[in-house]
Amino acid sequence: MSLLEIRHLQLKFYDTQPPLEVVKDVSFAMKEGEILGIVGESGSGKTQTALSVLGLLKKHEEISAGEILFEGKNLAEFSQKELEAVRGKDISMIFQEPMTSLNPVLPVGQQVEEGLRLHTSYTKEECKKRALDMLREVELAEVENIYNRYPHQLSGGMRQRIMIAAALVTEPKLLIADEPTTALDVTIQSQILKLLKKINEKHHTGILFISHDLGVIRRLCDRVIVMNQGKIVEMGTVEEIFQKPQQEYTKKLLAAVPTRGESLRRRKGGETQ
Repeated sequence: MSLLEIRHLQLKFYDTQPPLEVVKDVSFAMKEGEILGIVGESGSGKTQTALSVLGLLKKHEEISAGEILFEGKNLAEFSQKELEAVRGKDISMIFQEPMTSLNPVLPVGQQVEEGLRLHTSYTKEECKKRALDMLREVELAEVENIYNRYPHQLSGGMRQRIMIAAALVTEPKLLIADEPTTALDVTIQSQILKLLKKINEKHHTGILFISHDLGVIRRLCDRVIVMNQGKIVEMGTVEEIFQKPQQEYTKKLLAAVPTRGESLRRRKGGETQ
């Protein structure tokens, strides 16, 4: 059985007349422990596909057809209460900008513990110990100090690690990552990608990674889904997509990826300006 299988998913925005179909007959499956990337330009439907798994669509966004099977159970038929039992326990999600996900008035340690308080019977002391262990696992230093800090007192890279720690503290089977490195500089981005790979290898956590950046997808993922205008246009292993793309849209995306030399020249150019 697949960890996650999406069958003939269709999503519509109902705030327009006629309703706008943003995801069109999307089907794919991912195995336990796999890192699957979904790549596409803005408006391709990749984020809506990911948000639909956890029922995080906005009021005017609805699943109009299809199934979302997680360990064989159709999440598309779950009530909000049933989804809340899955969300943050079996499936977690991290987003592009931690400052919109983290509560500015709560110390980050308490926020890392939230999933444990909701989904386990841990004591207060056990929650704190597990949170501190998780902060160490995401490679933060001086965790006792960081535990009591507030989000605005931390750097962007540290906040992203806090969000990863909070998402993984309950040891979910699936982590959905929606553009989690886009707002970070190149060095921090590289560190976060290595961290996600390390967590995947250590805990066998499945990762559904959403990005517009093919370079990031290539470094992290096992397989890739290419989306355009709400549809899957191509799917394959990283090697297949990067070495032998079949579709013109995929070839166009790949042609827009700067080479290593171009990236270095751009960085050096930025330093001299």
